[in-house]
Amino acid sequence: MDNFTPKSYLPRPGFVLVLLVIFVGSILFSWFIDWWPPISLERRSQREQLAKRVQAAGGWDAVRRDCVNFAEQQTNNIYLPYSRSRDSDLPPVILALRPLTIQYAPQYGCVRMRIFGAHSVGTHSRPYFGLEVDTSTNSASYKHGTGYDNGNVMGNHHSIVEQAAEGIYILY
Repeated sequence: MDNFTPKSYLPRPGFVLVLLVIFVGSILFSWFIDWWPPISLERRSQREQLAKRVQAAGGWDAVRRDCVNFAEQQTNNIYLPYSRSRDSDLPPVILALRPLTIQYAPQYGCVRMRIFGAHSVGTHSRPYFGLEVDTSTNSASYKHGTGYDNGNVMGNHHSIVEQAAEGIYILY
């Protein structure tokens, strides 16, 4: 008989260490991707981008004027995702804001635009940031930031309402 010694099928310690480093590294990397950038940095960036878009569109008065004109042309509820709003007959000031969605409900008397925000499963969700613009006397009894809500998930939901100008509110 030959002198047969079975090989050990246990992995080498260096190989196990490499696998452990890869595993822990992938967990930390996925956590970092989901966490970064922090909301405070995103909010600052969103505010700066919106300010530039509003200025390029002609200011807050122009935004309100075109939202009122848009609302006067509508008789029913309307919801436009951005892909459709680019091809529609929206006023140029609204198009200059590049909203992701536009909503109008006559009972609220407001045009709501989601400028930023997207919920994502498994990766970083971008926080909601939008505008609500008074367009009629129906908005007098309306509590801004309510009425239209797409769920309590980041990117689709907001909890803070600030007045940006007369009849214009920032939601985030």
